[in-house]
Amino acid sequence: MCGYYGEQLVLLAARLGLDSCWVAMSYAKVKNAYTISKGEKLCCVISLGYGKTHGTPHKSKSIEEVAVIKEDTPEWFINGVKAALLAPTAMNQQKFGFMLDGDKVLAKAGKGILSDMDLGIVKYHFEIGSGKEIFGDKIKI
Repeated sequence: MCGYYGEQLVLLAARLGLDSCWVAMSYAKVKNAYTISKGEKLCCVISLGYGKTHGTPHKSKSIEEVAVIKEDTPEWFINGVKAALLAPTAMNQQKFGFMLDGDKVLAKAGKGILSDMDLGIVKYHFEIGSGKEIFGDKIKI
């Protein structure tokens, strides 16, 4: 859920002209930069601001490396996978997979650092690209 809703904030910031970066481990180096109250858990930080550049494209896996594609796979599913491949993931590992079962999309996190959070991020990108609200509040990671 953190990845899914965090990426909504990241993309809103981009529409407003801000650059962003998901920061997962190095944020602890800056003491007193954040406060965690009792009962709260810090899973990641999203930094926002004006960067020197607007980022650089990352190398992406092929559609077939992350999804089961058949001859009759609908275009909306393929478009969703293409959008998911544009999503940021921890160390650009893209450890996720999509499969279509009838009209139901199955998404799975691979093994790796922060892969569950990455799955939330790519699910949101999949929804945008496919034009269908497939996951929404029903995220099951």
